[in-house]
Amino acid sequence: MEKLFEIANRIAKLEEERKSLAQTLRNQEFTLADSLEKDLFCKAQKIPLNCDVGAVDGGLLAQEFHGFDLLLVRAVGVVFKYQDSTVKSYKYHPHAIVEPELDTLSALDSHDFLVHKGLTRLKKELSTAIELVEKHLPNYLLLDGSIAPQISDKPGEDSELRSLYNEVIHKFIQLYSTCEKNNVTLIGIIKDSRAKRFIESLSNVLNAADTSILSQSNDTSFINFLLNEGERTFAFSYTKDTKNHQALKELRDWGSKINVFYLKPVINDRPLRVEFLVGAKTYDEIASLVYTLSGINKSYAYPAILIEADLRAALDRREMDRVYRQLFTRTGMRSSVMKLRRDNRPFR
Repeated sequence: MEKLFEIANRIAKLEEERKSLAQTLRNQEFTLADSLEKDLFCKAQKIPLNCDVGAVDGGLLAQEFHGFDLLLVRAVGVVFKYQDSTVKSYKYHPHAIVEPELDTLSALDSHDFLVHKGLTRLKKELSTAIELVEKHLPNYLLLDGSIAPQISDKPGEDSELRSLYNEVIHKFIQLYSTCEKNNVTLIGIIKDSRAKRFIESLSNVLNAADTSILSQSNDTSFINFLLNEGERTFAFSYTKDTKNHQALKELRDWGSKINVFYLKPVINDRPLRVEFLVGAKTYDEIASLVYTLSGINKSYAYPAILIEADLRAALDRREMDRVYRQLFTRTGMRSSVMKLRRDNRPFR
Protein backbone atom coordinates (compact mmCIF):
# COMPACT_ATOMS: atom_id res chain seq x y z
CA MET A 1 0.00 0.00 0.00
CA GLU A 2 2.91 2.32 0.67
CA LYS A 3 3.95 1.99 -2.97
CA LEU A 4 0.41 2.77 -4.08
CA PHE A 5 0.36 6.00 -2.04
CA GLU A 6 3.74 6.94 -3.50
CA ILE A 7 2.45 6.48 -7.06
CA ALA A 8 -0.74 8.43 -6.29
CA ASN A 9 1.26 11.34 -4.85
CA ARG A 10 3.58 11.37 -7.86
CA ILE A 11 0.62 11.48 -10.27
CA ALA A 12 -1.05 14.29 -8.30
CA LYS A 13 2.19 16.31 -8.17
CA LEU A 14 2.77 15.99 -11.91
CA GLU A 15 -0.84 16.99 -12.64
CA GLU A 16 -0.44 20.14 -10.56
CA GLU A 17 2.83 20.97 -12.35
CA ARG A 18 1.17 20.55 -15.75
CA LYS A 19 -1.73 22.74 -14.65
CA SER A 20 0.58 25.47 -13.35
CA LEU A 21 2.71 25.47 -16.49
CA ALA A 22 -0.39 25.58 -18.72
CA GLN A 23 -1.75 28.60 -16.84
CA THR A 24 1.61 30.36 -17.19
CA LEU A 25 1.68 29.74 -20.95
CA ARG A 26 -1.84 31.11 -21.37
CA ASN A 27 -0.59 34.46 -20.09
CA GLN A 28 2.36 34.64 -22.46
CA GLU A 29 2.52 35.64 -26.10
CA PHE A 30 4.83 33.69 -28.38
CA THR A 31 4.76 31.85 -31.68
CA LEU A 32 6.20 28.40 -32.17
CA ALA A 33 8.22 27.51 -35.24
CA ASP A 34 5.93 24.59 -36.07
CA SER A 35 2.73 26.64 -35.80
CA LEU A 36 0.69 27.37 -38.92
CA GLU A 37 -1.13 30.16 -37.01
CA LYS A 38 0.03 33.06 -34.84
CA ASP A 39 -1.86 32.17 -31.63
CA LEU A 40 -1.11 29.33 -29.21
CA PHE A 41 -4.81 28.55 -28.92
CA CYS A 42 -7.98 29.67 -30.71
CA LYS A 43 -11.66 29.82 -29.84
CA ALA A 44 -13.91 27.41 -31.73
CA GLN A 45 -17.51 28.32 -32.53
CA LYS A 46 -20.56 26.08 -32.66
CA ILE A 47 -22.38 26.43 -35.95
CA PRO A 48 -25.76 25.45 -37.41
CA LEU A 49 -25.27 22.26 -39.38
CA ASN A 50 -26.70 22.09 -42.90
CA CYS A 51 -24.56 19.47 -44.56
CA ASP A 52 -24.02 15.76 -45.10
CA VAL A 53 -21.51 14.13 -42.76
CA GLY A 54 -20.16 10.62 -43.34
CA ALA A 55 -18.27 8.41 -40.89
CA VAL A 56 -16.56 5.03 -41.09
CA ASP A 57 -15.36 2.65 -38.40
CA GLY A 58 -14.25 -0.96 -38.37
CA GLY A 59 -14.42 -3.91 -36.02
CA LEU A 60 -12.06 -6.86 -35.77
CA LEU A 61 -11.78 -10.08 -33.79
CA ALA A 62 -8.67 -12.23 -33.98
CA GLN A 63 -7.60 -15.49 -32.42
CA GLU A 64 -4.47 -17.55 -32.71
CA PHE A 65 -4.84 -21.31 -33.06
CA HIS A 66 -2.21 -24.03 -33.08
CA GLY A 67 -1.74 -24.06 -36.86
CA PHE A 68 -3.22 -20.79 -38.15
CA ASP A 69 -4.63 -17.38 -37.22
CA LEU A 70 -8.30 -16.51 -37.75
CA LEU A 71 -9.60 -12.98 -38.22
CA LEU A 72 -13.13 -11.59 -38.48
CA VAL A 73 -13.38 -8.05 -39.83
CA ARG A 74 -16.03 -5.61 -40.99
CA ALA A 75 -16.41 -1.90 -41.57
CA VAL A 76 -19.58 0.18 -41.64
CA GLY A 77 -20.17 3.65 -43.01
CA VAL A 78 -22.88 6.07 -41.89
CA VAL A 79 -24.14 9.28 -43.52
CA PHE A 80 -26.19 11.83 -41.55
CA LYS A 81 -27.99 14.59 -43.44
CA TYR A 82 -28.18 17.63 -41.15
CA GLN A 83 -30.75 20.40 -41.56
CA ASP A 84 -30.76 23.16 -38.96
CA SER A 85 -28.48 20.96 -36.81
CA THR A 86 -31.01 18.11 -36.79
CA VAL A 87 -30.48 14.73 -38.42
CA LYS A 88 -33.21 14.68 -41.09
CA SER A 89 -32.19 11.38 -42.68
CA TYR A 90 -29.46 8.77 -42.48
CA LYS A 91 -27.95 6.03 -44.60
CA TYR A 92 -25.60 3.11 -44.02
CA HIS A 93 -22.90 1.75 -46.29
CA PRO A 94 -22.92 -0.94 -47.44
CA HIS A 95 -25.77 -1.88 -45.05
CA ALA A 96 -26.92 -1.29 -41.48
CA ILE A 97 -25.99 -4.89 -40.62
CA VAL A 98 -22.85 -6.23 -42.29
CA GLU A 99 -21.66 -9.82 -42.06
CA PRO A 100 -18.00 -10.00 -41.01
CA GLU A 101 -15.43 -11.27 -43.49
CA LEU A 102 -13.09 -14.12 -42.61
CA ASP A 103 -9.34 -14.04 -43.14
CA THR A 104 -6.65 -16.56 -42.23
CA LEU A 105 -2.89 -16.62 -42.25
CA SER A 106 -0.42 -19.24 -41.09
CA ALA A 107 3.04 -19.33 -39.58
CA LEU A 108 3.17 -15.73 -38.34
CA ASP A 109 5.22 -14.80 -35.31
CA SER A 110 3.55 -12.79 -32.53
CA HIS A 111 4.70 -9.40 -33.83
CA ASP A 112 3.57 -10.04 -37.41
CA PHE A 113 0.26 -11.35 -36.08
CA LEU A 114 -0.39 -7.96 -34.43
CA VAL A 115 0.67 -6.11 -37.60
CA HIS A 116 -1.56 -8.34 -39.72
CA LYS A 117 -4.57 -7.50 -37.55
CA GLY A 118 -4.01 -3.77 -37.86
CA LEU A 119 -3.45 -3.85 -41.61
CA THR A 120 -6.48 -6.05 -42.26
CA ARG A 121 -8.75 -3.69 -40.36
CA LEU A 122 -7.23 -0.62 -42.02
CA LYS A 123 -7.66 -2.04 -45.50
CA LYS A 124 -11.34 -2.79 -44.85
CA GLU A 125 -12.03 0.63 -43.33
CA LEU A 126 -10.30 2.50 -46.15
CA SER A 127 -12.08 0.47 -48.84
CA THR A 128 -15.44 1.22 -47.21
CA ALA A 129 -14.57 4.91 -46.88
CA ILE A 130 -13.68 5.17 -50.58
CA GLU A 131 -16.92 3.46 -51.58
CA LEU A 132 -18.96 5.74 -49.28
CA VAL A 133 -17.45 8.90 -50.75
CA GLU A 134 -18.00 7.75 -54.33
CA LYS A 135 -21.62 6.71 -53.71
CA HIS A 136 -22.94 9.28 -51.23
CA LEU A 137 -20.68 12.35 -51.72
CA PRO A 138 -20.86 13.77 -48.16
CA ASN A 139 -19.45 17.21 -47.43
CA TYR A 140 -17.28 15.75 -44.67
CA LEU A 141 -15.93 12.28 -44.00
CA LEU A 142 -14.88 11.35 -40.45
CA LEU A 143 -12.66 8.39 -39.65
CA ASP A 144 -12.25 6.85 -36.23
CA GLY A 145 -8.50 7.23 -35.80
CA SER A 146 -5.69 8.68 -37.84
CA ILE A 147 -5.94 9.53 -41.54
CA ALA A 148 -2.27 8.54 -41.92
CA PRO A 149 -0.53 5.15 -41.76
CA GLN A 150 1.24 4.45 -38.46
CA ILE A 151 4.83 3.32 -38.04
CA SER A 152 3.58 0.44 -35.86
CA ASP A 153 1.65 -0.90 -38.86
CA LYS A 154 4.74 -1.08 -41.07
CA PRO A 155 6.26 -4.57 -41.44
CA GLY A 156 9.90 -5.25 -42.25
CA GLU A 157 11.10 -5.15 -45.85
CA ASP A 158 11.38 -8.96 -45.97
CA SER A 159 8.07 -9.63 -44.18
CA GLU A 160 5.38 -11.61 -45.98
CA LEU A 161 3.00 -8.83 -44.90
CA ARG A 162 4.79 -6.29 -47.08
CA SER A 163 2.37 -6.74 -49.99
CA LEU A 164 -0.61 -6.19 -47.65
CA TYR A 165 1.05 -3.03 -46.31
CA ASN A 166 1.58 -1.75 -49.87
CA GLU A 167 -2.12 -2.33 -50.55
CA VAL A 168 -3.02 -0.25 -47.48
CA ILE A 169 -0.72 2.59 -48.57
CA HIS A 170 -2.39 2.51 -52.00
CA LYS A 171 -5.81 2.69 -50.27
CA PHE A 172 -4.74 5.75 -48.29
CA ILE A 173 -3.64 7.51 -51.47
CA GLN A 174 -6.83 6.48 -53.24
CA LEU A 175 -8.94 7.86 -50.37
CA TYR A 176 -7.10 11.20 -50.40
CA SER A 177 -7.50 11.49 -54.16
CA THR A 178 -11.19 10.51 -54.07
CA CYS A 179 -11.96 13.06 -51.33
CA GLU A 180 -10.10 15.85 -53.11
CA LYS A 181 -11.74 15.09 -56.45
CA ASN A 182 -15.22 15.15 -54.89
CA ASN A 183 -14.57 18.15 -52.60
CA VAL A 184 -15.02 16.04 -49.46
CA THR A 185 -13.16 17.20 -46.34
CA LEU A 186 -11.37 14.22 -44.78
CA ILE A 187 -11.04 14.32 -40.97
CA GLY A 188 -9.61 11.80 -38.52
CA ILE A 189 -10.67 11.91 -34.86
CA ILE A 190 -8.28 10.29 -32.38
CA LYS A 191 -9.95 9.92 -29.01
CA ASP A 192 -6.95 8.70 -27.00
CA SER A 193 -3.88 10.10 -28.69
CA ARG A 194 -0.42 9.50 -27.19
CA ALA A 195 1.45 11.69 -29.68
CA LYS A 196 4.12 14.15 -28.50
CA ARG A 197 4.64 16.47 -31.46
CA PHE A 198 2.92 19.45 -29.79
CA ILE A 199 4.87 19.29 -26.52
CA GLU A 200 8.12 18.69 -28.40
CA SER A 201 7.45 21.95 -30.24
CA LEU A 202 6.76 23.72 -26.93
CA SER A 203 9.91 22.28 -25.37
CA ASN A 204 12.06 24.17 -27.87
CA VAL A 205 11.14 27.53 -26.29
CA LEU A 206 10.87 26.63 -22.58
CA ASN A 207 13.45 26.45 -19.81
CA ALA A 208 14.89 23.20 -18.47
CA ALA A 209 12.47 22.93 -15.52
CA ASP A 210 9.40 23.34 -17.72
CA THR A 211 10.83 21.00 -20.32
CA SER A 212 11.20 18.37 -17.59
CA ILE A 213 7.46 18.55 -16.92
CA LEU A 214 6.66 18.15 -20.61
CA SER A 215 9.03 15.20 -20.96
CA GLN A 216 6.72 13.30 -18.59
CA SER A 217 3.63 14.19 -20.61
CA ASN A 218 2.06 13.44 -23.95
CA ASP A 219 0.15 16.02 -25.98
CA THR A 220 -3.33 15.44 -24.56
CA SER A 221 -2.27 15.04 -20.90
CA PHE A 222 -0.80 18.53 -21.04
CA ILE A 223 -3.22 20.21 -23.45
CA ASN A 224 -6.08 19.12 -21.18
CA PHE A 225 -4.92 21.86 -18.78
CA LEU A 226 -3.95 24.34 -21.51
CA LEU A 227 -7.35 24.54 -23.21
CA ASN A 228 -10.69 25.70 -21.91
CA GLU A 229 -13.95 24.28 -23.21
CA GLY A 230 -14.48 25.24 -26.85
CA GLU A 231 -10.84 26.02 -27.56
CA ARG A 232 -8.32 24.44 -29.90
CA THR A 233 -4.58 24.65 -30.34
CA PHE A 234 -2.96 26.17 -33.39
CA ALA A 235 -2.81 23.94 -36.44
CA PHE A 236 0.48 22.29 -37.31
CA SER A 237 1.79 19.80 -39.85
CA TYR A 238 1.69 16.10 -39.06
CA THR A 239 5.48 15.89 -39.10
CA LYS A 240 8.41 18.25 -39.58
CA ASP A 241 10.06 16.15 -42.27
CA THR A 242 7.61 14.27 -44.48
CA LYS A 243 10.28 12.95 -46.85
CA ASN A 244 12.10 11.12 -44.05
CA HIS A 245 9.10 10.06 -41.97
CA GLN A 246 8.97 6.26 -41.88
CA ALA A 247 5.28 6.07 -42.80
CA LEU A 248 4.39 9.35 -44.53
CA LYS A 249 7.25 9.29 -47.01
CA GLU A 250 5.41 6.56 -48.94
CA LEU A 251 2.34 8.76 -49.47
CA ARG A 252 4.05 10.82 -52.19
CA ASP A 253 3.02 14.48 -51.87
CA TRP A 254 -0.04 13.71 -49.75
CA GLY A 255 1.93 13.44 -46.51
CA SER A 256 2.68 17.18 -46.53
CA LYS A 257 -1.07 17.92 -46.81
CA ILE A 258 -1.98 16.34 -43.44
CA ASN A 259 -2.39 18.86 -40.62
CA VAL A 260 -3.38 18.55 -36.97
CA PHE A 261 -4.84 20.47 -34.05
CA TYR A 262 -6.23 19.54 -30.64
CA LEU A 263 -9.75 20.55 -29.62
CA LYS A 264 -11.47 20.44 -26.23
CA PRO A 265 -15.22 20.21 -26.95
CA VAL A 266 -16.51 19.77 -23.36
CA ILE A 267 -15.27 20.76 -19.93
CA ASN A 268 -15.34 17.31 -18.30
CA ASP A 269 -13.47 15.36 -20.96
CA ARG A 270 -10.03 15.50 -22.51
CA PRO A 271 -9.07 17.07 -25.84
CA LEU A 272 -9.48 15.28 -29.16
CA ARG A 273 -6.69 15.07 -31.69
CA VAL A 274 -8.10 16.19 -35.03
CA GLU A 275 -6.22 15.34 -38.23
CA PHE A 276 -7.38 16.64 -41.58
CA LEU A 277 -6.43 16.78 -45.21
CA VAL A 278 -5.79 20.34 -46.37
CA GLY A 279 -8.46 21.50 -48.82
CA ALA A 280 -11.17 24.12 -49.29
CA LYS A 281 -12.18 24.27 -45.60
CA THR A 282 -10.32 26.55 -43.19
CA TYR A 283 -8.97 25.44 -39.81
CA ASP A 284 -11.81 27.29 -38.09
CA GLU A 285 -14.47 25.66 -40.27
CA ILE A 286 -13.13 22.19 -39.49
CA ALA A 287 -12.87 23.00 -35.77
CA SER A 288 -16.44 24.35 -35.73
CA LEU A 289 -17.79 21.17 -37.32
CA VAL A 290 -16.00 18.84 -34.91
CA TYR A 291 -16.88 21.04 -31.92
CA THR A 292 -20.56 21.10 -32.86
CA LEU A 293 -20.68 17.34 -33.44
CA SER A 294 -18.77 16.48 -30.25
CA GLY A 295 -20.39 18.74 -27.68
CA ILE A 296 -23.52 16.71 -26.98
CA ASN A 297 -22.42 15.00 -23.76
CA LYS A 298 -20.62 17.04 -21.06
CA SER A 299 -18.50 14.07 -20.00
CA TYR A 300 -17.79 12.34 -23.31
CA ALA A 301 -16.54 14.37 -26.25
CA TYR A 302 -16.97 12.47 -29.50
CA PRO A 303 -19.05 12.91 -32.67
CA ALA A 304 -22.35 11.01 -32.42
CA ILE A 305 -22.00 9.78 -35.99
CA LEU A 306 -18.71 8.03 -35.15
CA ILE A 307 -20.34 6.46 -32.10
CA GLU A 308 -23.05 5.10 -34.40
CA ALA A 309 -20.45 3.73 -36.84
CA ASP A 310 -18.59 2.11 -33.96
CA LEU A 311 -21.72 0.41 -32.62
CA ARG A 312 -22.55 -0.93 -36.08
CA ALA A 313 -19.02 -2.20 -36.75
CA ALA A 314 -18.22 -3.69 -33.33
CA LEU A 315 -17.91 -7.48 -33.20
CA ASP A 316 -19.10 -9.63 -30.33
CA ARG A 317 -16.77 -12.35 -29.05
CA ARG A 318 -19.57 -14.85 -29.55
CA GLU A 319 -19.22 -14.39 -33.31
CA MET A 320 -15.69 -15.82 -33.15
CA ASP A 321 -16.97 -18.72 -31.04
CA ARG A 322 -19.69 -19.41 -33.61
CA VAL A 323 -17.23 -19.45 -36.51
CA TYR A 324 -14.84 -21.68 -34.55
CA ARG A 325 -17.59 -24.21 -33.83
CA GLN A 326 -18.53 -24.33 -37.52
CA LEU A 327 -14.89 -24.75 -38.50
CA PHE A 328 -14.34 -27.48 -35.92
CA THR A 329 -17.45 -29.33 -37.12
CA ARG A 330 -16.08 -29.42 -40.67
CA THR A 331 -12.48 -30.34 -39.84
CA GLY A 332 -12.84 -32.54 -36.78
CA MET A 333 -10.13 -32.88 -34.14
CA ARG A 334 -7.15 -31.73 -36.17
CA SER A 335 -4.15 -30.25 -34.40
CA SER A 336 -4.21 -27.10 -36.54
CA VAL A 337 -7.61 -26.04 -35.17
CA MET A 338 -6.76 -26.72 -31.54
CA LYS A 339 -6.86 -23.66 -29.32
CA LEU A 340 -3.66 -22.43 -27.74
CA ARG A 341 -3.06 -23.72 -24.23
CA ARG A 342 -3.49 -20.25 -22.74
CA ASP A 343 -7.00 -20.10 -24.27
CA ASN A 344 -7.99 -23.60 -23.18
CA ARG A 345 -6.92 -24.06 -19.56
CA PRO A 346 -8.96 -26.81 -17.89
CA PHE A 347 -8.16 -25.59 -14.38
CA ARG A 348 -9.68 -22.11 -14.55
